[in-house]
Amino acid sequence: MKSVLMSVYLLLLQCHAFIVREIIVNEPVTFPCTCSGPCPVGRWTRFIPGNTVIAEGRMCRSEQRYQKRFAVPGDQSRGDFSLKISSVTYNDAGSYRCSCNGESVTEVKLKVIVPTGVKAFEGEIVTLPCYGDTRQDVKDVKWKKDGQKVLLYTHATRSVTTDEASESRLMMSVEGFLDGDLSLHIGSVRLSDAGVYQCLIHDESQDGEPRAVLLKVEGLQELTTTNSAEVTVRPVLLGLIIAVGVIGLTFTL
Repeated sequence: MKSVLMSVYLLLLQCHAFIVREIIVNEPVTFPCTCSGPCPVGRWTRFIPGNTVIAEGRMCRSEQRYQKRFAVPGDQSRGDFSLKISSVTYNDAGSYRCSCNGESVTEVKLKVIVPTGVKAFEGEIVTLPCYGDTRQDVKDVKWKKDGQKVLLYTHATRSVTTDEASESRLMMSVEGFLDGDLSLHIGSVRLSDAGVYQCLIHDESQDGEPRAVLLKVEGLQELTTTNSAEVTVRPVLLGLIIAVGVIGLTFTL
């Protein structure tokens, strides 16, 4: 009997998908949902907070108040009822459910991230801030860039491991960890280092503060161009001032 119940439970897990999405505010996102069977009827609701219908029907269309940013653009005749949000707002955060013919198929928890901005020029040393409470048996800190792990600090061995692409340019302070400072230091920053960074604590069970950092890197050529423009403008202005002074002197005489 137990094996039968376990089989039913596993079948339900396979039929019902639970997804967590972390999206930066104003970025697009798509929640997958596939309905099977003849003439399926799809329905998307946001059930936390509240219980609001986003889109429903055989030809699933967004409710009027959601039509500007929410859409079900897939081939619904083939059962594709995926929901697309063209530009996520902070208040879109919550839990969403896709139902097919009244049966729940997919649940998505949407977390909206508002990143802190950091700007640097190519070749500089840059610090991406992150803080967290490390007093309660925190075993590790993980930094991710655009969803991919780039650094792992393991407190038991006081060791830092980084991905090969970083070439040991990424650093984290052991002393800082003891004070709750989990900031990431990048040496000789490159254009390819630009992106969204996240700091996760204790086997990714906690978020650091801020939850995300958006790093923008400008090339040296842009800096050189800006400085050249300033150097060019200054002699021109000086020449104009001298010319005006000479004219004034001539008229005075």
